[in-house]
Parts: sequence; C-alpha cells; structure tokens
Amino acid sequence: MVSVTPVATFKQVWRTIFRNKINAIPVIDTKKKLVGIITREELLERLYPSEQDLFSIDRVFPDFEEMEKKVAEFSALKAGNIMRKHVIFTHPGTPLMRALSRMIVRRINQMPVVSEDEILVGMITKGDIFYSLFKKSAIDRRK
Repeated sequence: MVSVTPVATFKQVWRTIFRNKINAIPVIDTKKKLVGIITREELLERLYPSEQDLFSIDRVFPDFEEMEKKVAEFSALKAGNIMRKHVIFTHPGTPLMRALSRMIVRRINQMPVVSEDEILVGMITKGDIFYSLFKKSAIDRRK
C-alpha cells in the first residue's frame, strides 16, 4: 500500500502520487497509524495562483517565474507540514453504500480505510465502489 511518513519531502510526496497514478496519499507514523492525508489537488493548488491573483487588473498572465520560486520553496516542506490532519476515513466492515455516501457528502474521491486502532489498512475510491457494485450486479444477472 502506498503511503508516506510526515518527514517525506514535498518532492517525494509529489513523485509518489504521480508515479503511482493516485489522487491522494495517506500519511502514517512509524506504527502505521493514520495521521493525515495529502491530495494531488491540494499540491497543485499550492503551486498555482489564486483566482484573485489571476484576475487582478494589473496582471494579465500568471507569473510563471513566481510559480517556479514556489516550487523551490515547497521543496523544503515536509509531508507533516502540508498534510490535512482531519481525515475522513472508514473501517473495513463499513457497508459500501455507506462509505460511498460519506464520500459524496464530503466531496472526496478517495478515503483511507483504518482498523479500529487507527492503523491504515488501505484506500478506497469511488471507482473501487462502483466497480464492486457493478461487478456484483453483473454476477447477479447471470443467475
């Protein structure tokens, strides 16, 4: 299972997310306890200017040099500095539709799965749930 620790660098987090083609990465401590999460979207938001900056009258185009400086500054950050500490998660025994409902209500696309003692055991995505539901539906139609 793909994860990082709080001491992973911004660059390591970025590389891990893109190499593994995932949209979020859980952050775990040395005991594999879930302590945070970082999404691809949040990383990109840190690099790009805000809407206010983009649409200010004195700026016609984004300042790409400024964005490059931000990348250099972020390289010094650690996962513990950029992770979201309040993580929406589920447990292994949670019914799929309840997990999906939680994702929809919270507007998230993936969610860590943790044991009762908060140990990370996996990640589940909306796609995983839809695949499982449609696979079951296809099997039921064959009967």
